Amino acid sequence: MVTIKDVAKEAGVAISTVSNVLNQVDVVSEEKKQKILAAVEKLKYVPNMNAKFLKSNKRNTIGLFLTSIQGDYYRMLMQAVHLQCRLKGYLLNIYISNENTSDEIYGMIISSGVEGAIVLNERLHNEYINRIALTNMPIVFIDREYVGNRMSSVIIDNMEGATLAIEYLIKQGHRRIGYIHGIYNYDDDARYQAYLNVMKKYSLPLDESIILRGYFEEAVAYSEMRVLLLKGIEVPDAFFCANDEMAWGCIRALTDAGYKVPEEICVIGFDDIMLSSYYTPALTTIHSPVTELGNVSATELFRIMAEEESVQGKVIRLTPSLIVRDSCKVRI
Repeated sequence: MVTIKDVAKEAGVAISTVSNVLNQVDVVSEEKKQKILAAVEKLKYVPNMNAKFLKSNKRNTIGLFLTSIQGDYYRMLMQAVHLQCRLKGYLLNIYISNENTSDEIYGMIISSGVEGAIVLNERLHNEYINRIALTNMPIVFIDREYVGNRMSSVIIDNMEGATLAIEYLIKQGHRRIGYIHGIYNYDDDARYQAYLNVMKKYSLPLDESIILRGYFEEAVAYSEMRVLLLKGIEVPDAFFCANDEMAWGCIRALTDAGYKVPEEICVIGFDDIMLSSYYTPALTTIHSPVTELGNVSATELFRIMAEEESVQGKVIRLTPSLIVRDSCKVRI
């Protein structure tokens, strides 16, 4: 079995230096760090997770690794996971890594000392997940299809939800349909691909000028829509927005410019956050089962953790649904 001493010898450094790098202690030069990581990779060194658990005294603790905690989506997800942990008698630690690199996120996960992890982070590249897999740590990924020993995934069927949204608009008579992107991640990729697929299926034209990027933020979507209107570009029949916050930003920009929603232009969102029904107009959207996502992710993690050594993971898909409110209407 490869030990930390072997890694130190291979890299030509002290054991304490290897420990500092593996535990993300920022006191080692970049040159030495790269030598150590290369030695880890070459020797396929796996940190002793049991020793870390005992040292940190964090057994009976679950880690939830997120890129953000802002907005209803994350709040609902955290509450659902926390409830399942309480029912099982576990503590929940939440880790935020919105600007961290894959290397830093990897270090955060393996050095956390938690008994199992739920990970929602598109910045963590597969090569680091493969490295985590060597530790035999129980993990459930959200919004990422990855399956292995003691590793599962729970995803919302984004393509199904986006298809429901676009086909609903088409059935209402809308033909020129715009799209507002979120950030570059699994959710947005799937939702945009569904948009492209449905537009092609119905032989509808794609206009790059009405495809915007709002980064899942209301303020950014508002700004992008205002720029579009200032350019004098013809507004489409409808906009499909990759989340509800951007949909509301879109609606505010349109109404501030004098357009009537839904009489002149329709807007549909995705997620069905708590505020969606309180907007004026109330937002037609795709209900994303976020509470179920948290419940199922935690339940699946506890299933994996119940097995001492080996258990095959699986992909669990959750189905979204269309919620019809007031921001869309039949085109006359």
